[in-house]
Amino acid sequence: MTDVRQVLIDAGWKQGVILEPGPFAHPGAIGFLVMNQTCDCINHSFVNEPYLELLPLSIKGGKKGRPDKNFVNGKNPREMHFWVGVNGEQKCVVAKVREIELFDRSRHAELKFSESVKIAPGALGDILSWKAARYLRPAFPDSFEEAFRPLKDEFTRLLTDDGMDQLVDSILIQLDHYDDLEDENDGYQVELRLMVTPKVVGQPEAAERASNLAQLLEKLLAKSEAFFEPKCVVVELNKMTLWEARNYLDFSRYDYLSFGENE
Repeated sequence: MTDVRQVLIDAGWKQGVILEPGPFAHPGAIGFLVMNQTCDCINHSFVNEPYLELLPLSIKGGKKGRPDKNFVNGKNPREMHFWVGVNGEQKCVVAKVREIELFDRSRHAELKFSESVKIAPGALGDILSWKAARYLRPAFPDSFEEAFRPLKDEFTRLLTDDGMDQLVDSILIQLDHYDDLEDENDGYQVELRLMVTPKVVGQPEAAERASNLAQLLEKLLAKSEAFFEPKCVVVELNKMTLWEARNYLDFSRYDYLSFGENE
């Protein structure tokens, strides 16, 4: 009986190897990065571990092909720019989480490792952290994102002006449902909680500033017809139970906010 695991090990299957485009339908990709952990890549059972998870890499165009600072180091949960070696020359590539492809692992013999595209070990760690962070971030319906997008700049400005981000520890959000809107007259009931420390609550001036911020954010959300009766309140961190928190998502990590990020 063939030792499948040993065959896969001898062939060089491991996390971080790059495959040639070959059978994949992704125009412009110069290679596909294997995201699976090495133990999954070489698993003897194609039933227990049926798929290879492959990240398409495409050469970045524009601005002399350099990374956009907004898409490096995992800042953006959907897209990442990083350097790879292509035939010994440094090239910036673009990778997008939503473009990850699944390939039947039992067909591994059809695939070929790229000899021209190489990735540095350090870059691989950044990519894996970026992918993991993507799934830790809240996933909102497309219709929610479309409604919030026109408000994002003002939302972020309110949070970061005059050191407001130093008062607010985090932002939690609750929607009445997490589905896409099917009717243009539908909308979301939104509640935001500005989580602050007991120290902020104990300082009247700081507490008043946080309360004023909550009112401004509430008024801003009310500008969108997709948000019905938005509510924003200030909540002390140690006053919210885990039982309550289960109904909220961490909005501080939302895709469009720079709040809490180090540029």
